[in-house]
Amino acid sequence: MFLSPPFLWSLLGLLLIAAEMFIPGFVIFFFGSGAIITGFLSILVPGLSSNFALQGLIWILSSVFSFGFFRKKFAKIFRGTLLNKEINSDLGHTVKVIEAITPEKPGRVRFQGTSWKAISYTESFEPGVMVDIVKEENLTFVVSGTILEDNKKYFDKEEKKGEKDG
Repeated sequence: MFLSPPFLWSLLGLLLIAAEMFIPGFVIFFFGSGAIITGFLSILVPGLSSNFALQGLIWILSSVFSFGFFRKKFAKIFRGTLLNKEINSDLGHTVKVIEAITPEKPGRVRFQGTSWKAISYTESFEPGVMVDIVKEENLTFVVSGTILEDNKKYFDKEEKKGEKDG
């Protein structure tokens, strides 16, 4: 009973579904569901529990089918969250360009002692220039120099205003 193919397939399925909690990507879940489907079919279809090649084929086909048709729908439901990560925590930081950035070609910036891939949609920057992080797309920063210029203009106006007042 405990070493029967239906039991083993169901156990494998449950372990794979549980492993999804520790391995991101929402893929292993479908291999687990394929294993559970194979276990149930091994119980329902006579002679299937003794044909391991057919069980393997059913597992692969049911996993690929469920992945292909249900992943997008279930991914919206089972969306994960990042722990200990402030939302947009890197936005607004000023960083130094260490590899040229153009709208056509990404470059690199130095942030918190590490080199990060950076892109700019409309501006080009040479190494040594200071830019602001305006958006984070996965592990790539979108940078801009115009925010720095706008801030500098604002602070220059405030300084001049303070000099006139004082």
